[in-house]
Amino acid sequence: MFRLLLRVLGLCLLAAAFVTFIVDATHSVTSGTLHVTSIGQCLTALVPGSFAVARDFIEAHVHRVIWNPIVVDLLRLPVWLACGAIGALAIRLGGKPAPKFGFSSR
Repeated sequence: MFRLLLRVLGLCLLAAAFVTFIVDATHSVTSGTLHVTSIGQCLTALVPGSFAVARDFIEAHVHRVIWNPIVVDLLRLPVWLACGAIGALAIRLGGKPAPKFGFSSR
């Protein structure tokens, strides 16, 4: 049951990655410049108040050495890349286990 849930979640995330890639590509073609929607822009658009409060809380309680190079760079990743990677990982984890190779010990 858990593997089925992982596969469905992975499929939904891959579909979301494809849609956001097409939206970014369409916007890039129509504007004539490269347009990539980052995770930070997406979170700000989806949950503006909660994301700002969470960011301020993390900046206040987490050391700047961790926040600046790691989290800021992760928030700059394209949405389609993050959704695609997490979706592919979920599908991989939800797949059938590899067959055992060798002879039976019976």
